[in-house]
Amino acid sequence: MVHKLTAIICLLCLLMVVPTWADNVQRVPSVTGLTVNQALEEIAKEKYAASVEYEYATVAPGVVIAQTPDGGILAPSGQEVRLIVSKGLKLVELPNLIGLSGADAIDKVKSLGLRIGSITEVQTGDRFVVKDQDPAEGSLTVEGDVVNLTVGIPKLVRVPALIGLTLENAQNAITSAGLKVGQITRTATSNTQVEIVKAQSPRSGVFRYEGTVINIEVWSPK
Repeated sequence: MVHKLTAIICLLCLLMVVPTWADNVQRVPSVTGLTVNQALEEIAKEKYAASVEYEYATVAPGVVIAQTPDGGILAPSGQEVRLIVSKGLKLVELPNLIGLSGADAIDKVKSLGLRIGSITEVQTGDRFVVKDQDPAEGSLTVEGDVVNLTVGIPKLVRVPALIGLTLENAQNAITSAGLKVGQITRTATSNTQVEIVKAQSPRSGVFRYEGTVINIEVWSPK
């Protein structure tokens, strides 16, 4: 009899406590997609607190893009609902890239949160220096957009045939083509009275950038 009475008392206590607990717990309103003012009104109406943070996003400025806790979660009244609100797209002003080396320009573009688009090479004689950019300096664009570069490169010249020439004539042919004389390797022989080219690198007929070094091997008289 005592045990039954104790159980009844416990059950009555639970029935008295549950309604009070239930009155303080509700479902957090879903406010993602609303303007920040609308979201704050909905949250206050349901007796929750709110905090607001702003981030750059592709969503229109002032619109809630995320919330914690999520909408529909059960939470006690007074709990804070954290809102992330869009600041809109981040605008970036294009710096002047003309005159920079191609590598430095690429690093600069990436540091601004932009991407490299096309790189057009123009034989201007310059060694990989930016000659033009699109968008132009001072233009406003959004983070993630592309920047196209035009880069000046050395002129391409054909490597002349040097094998069989005297060393002096080979050197003249190299410099006349806009190339540079590189390493000269000599092999002594009794079959020649003058230094004659027996091999070259790069080989003749290929195209190389102006200023490229040409290495040659020569037969030299003993």
